[in-house]
Amino acid sequence: MKIVFLGSGAFGIPALQALAASAHQVLHVISQPDRPAGRGKHVAPTPVSEWAMGAGLPLARTENVNAPEMLELLRAIKPECLVAIAFGQKLSEELLAITPHRGINLHASLLPRYRGAAPINWAIIDGNAQAGVCVIELVNRMDAGDIFASAATPIGQEETAGELHDRLARLGAPLVPGVLDEMEAATVRREAQDEAAASKARKLSRELAWVDFTQPAALVSARMRGLSPWPGVQLELVDAAGKSRGMATVLKCIAVGEAVHAPDTCGGVLADRTVACGSGSLQIITVQPAGKKAMDLQAFANGYGFTPGARVKSIVLPPASAQC
Repeated sequence: MKIVFLGSGAFGIPALQALAASAHQVLHVISQPDRPAGRGKHVAPTPVSEWAMGAGLPLARTENVNAPEMLELLRAIKPECLVAIAFGQKLSEELLAITPHRGINLHASLLPRYRGAAPINWAIIDGNAQAGVCVIELVNRMDAGDIFASAATPIGQEETAGELHDRLARLGAPLVPGVLDEMEAATVRREAQDEAAASKARKLSRELAWVDFTQPAALVSARMRGLSPWPGVQLELVDAAGKSRGMATVLKCIAVGEAVHAPDTCGGVLADRTVACGSGSLQIITVQPAGKKAMDLQAFANGYGFTPGARVKSIVLPPASAQC
């Protein structure tokens, strides 16, 4: 099948690689324009643009895929289906109507749960045991199209949103050409989403990057991992002598134990170098002090006074009514 691939974020690259290696023909790749990135804010292509250029695929970059010139491009090259993954723009009905098979999308959740911008993060933050991907039909409502294929996977107890992002991208990659195969053979099956079970995965912000150590360790860990690597939960460390040792972002952690701790002891570093929570404690695995490289707990403890009697506290405070 002749397709046009629309994508920007790295999540779409494994699927694009699978399509390029399949019997399907990638006529063109469309991505967002190059933008400033990194500490130096140097203008850089999107991950999909960079991969497409390296693979020698025709590439267009646009602020508005629904603009007349983009519609003209698609009408001229005559794709049979659009494949949109982590693209960042809404496709108009006029655009979708250009192709006989309209369009499909790879979404990083087990729909109808977690429609929206950050499904991977919220699946972890909410403490789900599994996550997954769905290939769906592109429609005018956000992530509401019929489901053509899906796959599920357990969420690891130490797994961060960044790690799960990469796993789900690889998990979903073979589903995309598989659905196109079925479309060509007129054997594709579709399943309507249950609207009553739909939920939203709202966009992340730095205001969400807090934890409450009086909550159970499982919730604290889930929140930290779900917000890693961005926006990241930043903590202030105060050593056993009461001296502030600066800020650090927890990159990887796990909940351990079941002991119940009094509220005034929560956030304290225990004898085993875990952090007391309302029930259980938090074992930090990888941490990044402000302005430094990521390090393991041993290196952090040696250099920053992370020893029994020290305390950590969340820099961003939760709303009064919020729960982890």
